[in-house]
Amino acid sequence: MNDVPAVIVTGAAGALGAATVSAFRAAGFAVAGLDRDPVVTHLAGDGCRGIRVELTDAGEVEEVLDELRGSGRLHHLVGIAGGALPEEPLTQHDPVLLSPEVFQRSLEANLTSQYIALRAALGWFRDADPAPDGADRSITLISSWNALTSQGMPAYSAAKAGLIGMMHALVRPLGAEGIRVNVVAPGTIRTPRTERIWEHDEGRFERLAATTATGRLGVPEDVARTCLALATQLTHVTGQVLVVDGGQGG
Repeated sequence: MNDVPAVIVTGAAGALGAATVSAFRAAGFAVAGLDRDPVVTHLAGDGCRGIRVELTDAGEVEEVLDELRGSGRLHHLVGIAGGALPEEPLTQHDPVLLSPEVFQRSLEANLTSQYIALRAALGWFRDADPAPDGADRSITLISSWNALTSQGMPAYSAAKAGLIGMMHALVRPLGAEGIRVNVVAPGTIRTPRTERIWEHDEGRFERLAATTATGRLGVPEDVARTCLALATQLTHVTGQVLVVDGGQGG
């Protein structure tokens, strides 16, 4: 990474993460992609490095980011790691069916993992604080349309709503260090993972697409472009939730 501005993308092995890595690479950033899925290690070359790490393990994440700190100056963190657990769609209509164990695992995967990465990244952000070149710095957390509507799964929606609350709590303390923090809340994005966990609900994606104002569901590149714009163009925006859902209805 050296002198090239660096970006961390968590959840880099998934569809949204891979699209976001590609967007930042094309914009000239060095990208460190983190994920628990070993496929992330295939991200290599051309200023990109993929690192397998358990994102709910604070010690592992801190160790990885400590190793990366000497490789350049951190400009942006994009936290994408998470997603509904396979058990959640089948239990969403009755909280009795949703076990406390699954609820806790969803919170860890979607909320705690984001906090762990954010906290660990602050050491790297602060290595060059204040920014000697006036460069903008930002943190973008990926929440979900589910956190803002009545359509969501209880555990997943609670975790994604928690990201919004965490973002609001961090706006002023991080702003004092020149670090902006925002949330992107995508609508339904059809990916191989979402197709797997909703395979029992035939026609789901077609029904949801019909509720959108734009006539289509989002694709990973829609989210990636939004994250890149927040990081590099919307440099006076902080403390905001940007919904990327094409006007999706219920």
